This record gives sequence, C-alpha cells and structure tokens, in this order.
Amino acid sequence: MTDSPIPSTGPDPRVPDPDDYVASPCTRVCRIDARSGLCAGCQRTLEEITLWGGMTPDQRRAVLASLPERRKARRSMVRWRHGGQPGT
Repeated sequence: MTDSPIPSTGPDPRVPDPDDYVASPCTRVCRIDARSGLCAGCQRTLEEITLWGGMTPDQRRAVLASLPERRKARRSMVRWRHGGQPGT
C-alpha cells in the first residue's frame, strides 16, 4: 500500500455539467392544439416534446428561445377568436 493520494483524472464524465442543464418548459398542461400543433401549456410541438430528452443543451435553448414568440402569437389568436382584433 501507498500513502500517496489517488491522482485526479478530472471531472467524472458520468456526472452532467450543471452549466449544460436546460430545464423543460413543461407546465403539466399537456394538450396539443389541433390548429397550431402546439401544446397549450408549454407551446412546444409534439415533435419537440418527444425529442426533448435526446436534445443537446443548445438544441433545447433554441426551442426555449422560440417560445415567447409562440406565446405572443397564441394570445393574439385567442383574442381574435373571442372577438378582438388579431395582433392586439
């Protein structure tokens, strides 16, 4: 036996880097709108929801970046369906 410390080999590759963690936008309101093809809760497409677990952090960030515009468009469409003007 030796008293020397075990040499460090760097971070454990099995442990995910916390900087790469991108949380799912799921709100547990899982209902796909037939007209838009988007989930009423998170505004993702069914394909994006299905593929989320296998996406890279950058791919997930790209999906997240598209969500504010989708939410805005959805709010506009809901107002229009209820008698308002589109885009207001």
